[in-house]
Amino acid sequence: MYVKQPTVFIAVCFLTFAAGSAKLEQECKSLQLKFATSSTEFTKCLGKNTKPVHICVNCAATFNTTKSAFVNITKNSNCTEVLLDSDNAMVIHRLWDAYSNMWTSALCELCSGLTQDIAENFINKTDAVIHCFDNTPRHTICQKCNSEYDTLLNLFKNLQSNGYACADLADSMNSTSHMWSVDYNCGHLPLEYVPVLTMTLGVSLVPIFFYLSLWKFG
Repeated sequence: MYVKQPTVFIAVCFLTFAAGSAKLEQECKSLQLKFATSSTEFTKCLGKNTKPVHICVNCAATFNTTKSAFVNITKNSNCTEVLLDSDNAMVIHRLWDAYSNMWTSALCELCSGLTQDIAENFINKTDAVIHCFDNTPRHTICQKCNSEYDTLLNLFKNLQSNGYACADLADSMNSTSHMWSVDYNCGHLPLEYVPVLTMTLGVSLVPIFFYLSLWKFG
């Protein structure tokens, strides 16, 4: 049977387009799955480290993986159109924006320069204050624990002045300051050391976008 050349050409073009579309779909699905997987792991990490706040230190790896997955989508113009621009709900965009805004408001980048020794020193100083609180008669805490508390507070001020006051440290200092100032009435609460409300609100929005992502990826 003789087939006209234009017909063959059209058929070849169709098959080439179909193969290219299938390849593109597979490529975009792969990028989508990587973002879905990494964002799920990051969300789990947030849930495990919200209180006490250890997000910046413990969740840095999963955050960076999620960031890379999103950036890889934006670098692929075809997949950007498919996964980001053509989606009226903008689920991936909103999910990433929630993560990014939370990470920024928590000042987590500031913790990236913390060494293990610095972190452990802060933790040890905090434990010393709490130990003093727990093992001192309430009516003498302000006097007996003043030295330990001042040492911790000065350490935090020093870390803050050197740019290390991320949410992990700020939340810990906030909790200790609240006990000192409110629970034991030993002094005024230093409000400048409590900039974690925005971060907390950011974390509270993440589950909303997470469930939206289940609809998107499901």
